[in-house]
Amino acid sequence: MSCILRITGKNFDVDDFIRQSKILPYDTFYKGIPRTKSGPNGEKLNFSGCSLEVSKANFDEFNQQVQEAVDYLNNHQQKLQHIKLTPEIQYATLDFAVEYNPDKFTQTQYLPTELLKLSVDLGIGIEISIYQQSE
Repeated sequence: MSCILRITGKNFDVDDFIRQSKILPYDTFYKGIPRTKSGPNGEKLNFSGCSLEVSKANFDEFNQQVQEAVDYLNNHQQKLQHIKLTPEIQYATLDFAVEYNPDKFTQTQYLPTELLKLSVDLGIGIEISIYQQSE
């Protein structure tokens, strides 16, 4: 999964949101559960939320991620309108995962206006996470 839509909020009723919007997240998480499964007695989440897979393109296929995100937002616009209608949602973002290229002086990624407009209209932010290549 290289592009994920995450929706979270401190008082966000995830189950009600899923029921009303009819979206199908691949993951849900709830305020008060342990942040990590390996540390059940450690820090607890202070928010609830869900994650949706928007693109399966590889980390080195940013343009394909973007096209799949545009397609996803267009195909699920009606369901995703619930983001703006749910005041308990504090954070909704498309997170694009891209691979760090140490051979480049700078790395830039272009976000087309169609993606930006869809995101704004749906109340969704955009972030780009750059990952170091694993050996």
